[in-house]
Amino acid sequence: MGKSRNKETRVYRSSVTDRELMVEPAPHVTGHVTKDMLMKYTFVALCILAAIAILSFGITALIMEIIAVVVAVTSDYLLSPVMKKRGPINKYSAAVSGLIVALSFSSGMPYTFEGQQYVPTMDPKIQYVAVAVISAVAVILFKKIQGILGRKYVNPAAAAKLLVLVPIWNTALIPMDHAFDVASGSTLQFVLTTCFSSNAHFEDPLLTLTILKNHGWLGGASSIAVIVVGIALLIVFRGIIKWRVPLTFLATIAIISGSYGFVQGEDVLLRVVFHLFVGSVIFLAFFMATDPATAPLTGLGQIIFAIGLGALTFIFQIWGHFLGGSILALVIMNLTVPLLDRVGIHKPFGRR
Repeated sequence: MGKSRNKETRVYRSSVTDRELMVEPAPHVTGHVTKDMLMKYTFVALCILAAIAILSFGITALIMEIIAVVVAVTSDYLLSPVMKKRGPINKYSAAVSGLIVALSFSSGMPYTFEGQQYVPTMDPKIQYVAVAVISAVAVILFKKIQGILGRKYVNPAAAAKLLVLVPIWNTALIPMDHAFDVASGSTLQFVLTTCFSSNAHFEDPLLTLTILKNHGWLGGASSIAVIVVGIALLIVFRGIIKWRVPLTFLATIAIISGSYGFVQGEDVLLRVVFHLFVGSVIFLAFFMATDPATAPLTGLGQIIFAIGLGALTFIFQIWGHFLGGSILALVIMNLTVPLLDRVGIHKPFGRR
């Protein structure tokens, strides 16, 4: 009995790295689901959102999506022969990364009211170049080369977008025209009503926010569609895609924004809907924050990760005037994942 216990303890105390076990970098999937299957289904889900983006944004969205996917897959093919076993060809994973890059890009026509011109989105021609560069950087630097380290520390699409667009921060990362006025809290209703009164699919700003928008992140053109497709993907891959992350993240945003609206004496529902659906929150919640390679492994770690992501996102939205702040918050929280992976791990019996 004693020998058996000592042997078991020694097994628990042993420490080996992924490289020693020849384990591929995350995501690690088990059972009948393979990594290729996960990527195929994710790509199909993203294609649905890409089609809706084309419906809302027009030909510009289609061109951006094609460019991003082609550049991502081509980069994967070109780099794989050089990296060999350390970076084998994975066209489905590359295609998913490229499409996420396109869908996390802001587009649409800028708005004006009371004669004031707000920060515009980028010119379409510049958008095409930017998407191509971001897609290449995401695959080459943050998927392939980062994968050599044994794990991915930051979401490839989010990190690549920040790296490429930081030099032109004001025109690329803060495209939302009403970002500056909404921070005051007292003009929320006016901003929403005015900004969505023209060039919008619906007269009611709440319908535009939830059903179909025509400016902002391509992937968030229809918040309802993102929720439906995202939940469907969670159900199909339950136990693999981390459902605690989007649930806790969205709940955190709702609680904080609702509390802020209550303190400011605003329409609480309007404030909550604004922060959930106007910026990058809804798409990022289901298709970037849940990235199996860069989100925490443990349940408790995922909850802490999502709460931090939600709190930082709201801070960037209100005090940073950055309605795409969730992408910066995601990269920051990604860097905490190695620590969060230690939270909630059950210690084996007999371990000191």
